[in-house]
Order: sequence, then structure tokens, then C-alpha cells
Amino acid sequence: MTSQIPDTLIWKRKKFDLLGYQREEEGYELFNPEKFGMSPQMMHTACYRGFYCGFKIVKNFLYLDTLCVNDGNGHYPAINGVEVTPGGRNASNYANINLLIPYTGLMRIGADFHEEHYIHMGFQKPSAYGIVWDLEFSEGKVIGTKDISEAVKKIEGQYHDTYHNHDIIERIDDSFKRDMELR
Repeated sequence: MTSQIPDTLIWKRKKFDLLGYQREEEGYELFNPEKFGMSPQMMHTACYRGFYCGFKIVKNFLYLDTLCVNDGNGHYPAINGVEVTPGGRNASNYANINLLIPYTGLMRIGADFHEEHYIHMGFQKPSAYGIVWDLEFSEGKVIGTKDISEAVKKIEGQYHDTYHNHDIIERIDDSFKRDMELR
């Protein structure tokens, strides 16, 4: 198994990895290519779900900015008027999409990834980052922010250090979660 390519978010001119968001465990997705008629298929071992997104916050609103996707049927419709361009490694790309994402809930983002806490499976967890923020959204608008980096420092590397203490199936399931649990 391989660590997955994270979705990213540009906020205050800085790039963050998307670490988690509310309702993830209910199957909610911030963006789902299937709503545009695509059938995402695995690109490679670092992208089992078949796509990854780049989001941005502009004037306090959340937008889908980029999308890299592998459609199993070769169907790549325009998204918000933006046409696809060929990409590499079994994928195609959309750029400058500017699609408003009307998300309501909390989102956790991180920067300053500490390589020594890398897990070679699923998505990286907050305890592997030096800078972690929680952003609160209402209908796509940022209505609150909280720097939780100090709280994360108290658990730095914890997920990495305890990862192999769990049953393999439990480890795999947990590593692919992008929920709001602080670990």
C-alpha cells in the first residue's frame, strides 16, 4: 500500500494538505466527479479513489480550483465551463475551475509535514504536521478559524508511533479516514 495523494487547499497564499472534514465517515465528499457523470478509477497506488482536488479560499469562500482524475470510461465533461487537458499517469487535469463548494462544517488542514512521522498507507494524520488549522464553513463561506498547532504538538508523531500496534485491517481502515479525530 502507498500513502495517498492528499487534496490540497490554498489559504492566505499558503498551500495546506486537507487532513479531515466533518461528515467524511457518512460518505460526504467535498467534491465528487460522479456528480458530473464521471466514473473515477484508480490511477496508481497513490490514488486509489481515482482523483484528487485542489481547493482554494478566495474572499472567504471555498472553491474547487483543480482536479486530477482518471475516468474509467474516458468521459471528461466540462466542469463550470472548464475543459479537461491531458495529464500523465492515467489521469487528466482541470485547472482554474472556480466552482463554489457550498460546504458547511469543520475542515482540518495542515502544513509543515514532518517526514519522520510519515505513514506508508492512506492519508497522513494531523500529528505528522507542524501547522494545523481548523476552518469552519457555512454554505462555502469561512465563518471561523482556529490554529490548533499547539494542541497537535502535544501529540506529535503519536499516530506514527502507535500505527503498528493495531490489527492490519483496522490500520488500513483508519489510515484512509479523513475525519476530524485529532490523532
